[in-house]
Amino acid sequence: MQLRKETCIGCECELQYTKSIPTKQMGVMMHMGERFCTGGKRARKFKRSDPKIYVPDWCPKRKKPCELRVYCFKNKNEWRLHEMLCHDLSMDISPDGWRYAPLYELHTDLTPQEFAKICNDAPDAETLHVAVHRHYVVEIDDGLRPVFFYKTERGYELAPSFDAAEARKNKREDTD
Repeated sequence: MQLRKETCIGCECELQYTKSIPTKQMGVMMHMGERFCTGGKRARKFKRSDPKIYVPDWCPKRKKPCELRVYCFKNKNEWRLHEMLCHDLSMDISPDGWRYAPLYELHTDLTPQEFAKICNDAPDAETLHVAVHRHYVVEIDDGLRPVFFYKTERGYELAPSFDAAEARKNKREDTD
């Protein structure tokens, strides 16, 4: 499972100063050709040692620790329907956000990339410290981009089309 590394390209906080006259903006002196991050209270200049295109460790958007959310089916009927579809098609179908509801909201020290590397090798109780059943969805949000993992019979798979906003609107109906 390969996740692409996040970049600063296209981020509204990235600023490439292109004016020939140096000026003081957002609390720092800006010179032509320098790159800045304007995400905090003050602009921060990228250093030579910072990555050229990838997001640096000090990015103000980055969440430490990452947010961890586990989504389960909102009721038994949705679970039965999903199980029947998977059984009839002889394959795991991708999860739909409208069928799910939040089960846990926690924090984890694992980034989405770290979790992707170990998720199919180590038990959930060791990596996430919660039980994740088959066909549940795990979201790890590092502040840059949330990543969704769908638990199948064969292990975790990426679920890029999972609609978490739709799932967060739902409440679990039968909690017995």
